[in-house]
Amino acid sequence: MTANKIDLRLLTYFLRTAELGNITKAADALNVAQPTLSKAIQQLEYQLRAPLFTRTAHGVSVTPIGERLLRHARLVSAQVNDAVEEIEAMRDGTIGQVRIGAGPSWVRRKLPEAVAEALLERPGIQIFINSGFDESLLAGLEDGALDFVVAEKPLSGGEQRYAFEFLTDDDLIVTGRPEHPLAKRTHITPREALASEWALPPVHTLARRKLDGRVISLGETPPEPVVVSTSQTFLLNFALKHDVLLYTTRSVRRIPEGKDLVEINVPELASSRAAGLIYRQPKLLTPAAQFFAAKIKELCQRDPVN
Repeated sequence: MTANKIDLRLLTYFLRTAELGNITKAADALNVAQPTLSKAIQQLEYQLRAPLFTRTAHGVSVTPIGERLLRHARLVSAQVNDAVEEIEAMRDGTIGQVRIGAGPSWVRRKLPEAVAEALLERPGIQIFINSGFDESLLAGLEDGALDFVVAEKPLSGGEQRYAFEFLTDDDLIVTGRPEHPLAKRTHITPREALASEWALPPVHTLARRKLDGRVISLGETPPEPVVVSTSQTFLLNFALKHDVLLYTTRSVRRIPEGKDLVEINVPELASSRAAGLIYRQPKLLTPAAQFFAAKIKELCQRDPVN
């Protein structure tokens, strides 16, 4: 009979008996009848084909083979206890991994604050942040690489695949550097703005699609950007050095890279943007992910603009 056939219950009985050195006391501690414990020890000895105890005047003592088993039994007991504690911690969300996809504006503003608050409260969780634009984040959500996404609400058509929970709203506006020729104007027509150079994210992003949609609805042709980048940081810094227009959120001017930009007043191109938590359907989150989602919601209730 090999060791991997040992019943964990029998090993527990053996461990308690060896620690107490007395079958009667061990039976009381285990809350079993003494004959039941004696029979269990005999069964374990039969499985291992070796004696584990010798009788003494005051009870029992382990044999050399029993001493070796005792060492392993203590390790097994500790590992089982650790496993139970870890599972309990995972169940209540005090430990575990959380994998989040985040849009560019979230990475710079609310998400660092939410992560800091979460780790102060539950230092046992581990948080992975994957930043990007909408399409790549939703792809990660669909294939299971992400627990949820914090980004702009997907356009209509994804209701069967995603669940959306509103967190913040903001406006998409045209921005540029203070030296831009249009910066001092009080009202600019879409045609005038479209005649300028633009720097934009890729065509599949929601902001770009919203801009193109607004332009087409006005009977104009969407701009052909001189620069296309998936990095919002690059676009913001580039716009400070060259006369290009950006299409981004009004709140971007709250972050260091955007604080020196100004709003270019093109009212007809402005649009609203709702953002929040995006989940796979059906919505299934680990306790740790539930905790962190609640932390983001709590933060956004204090400041509902991103």
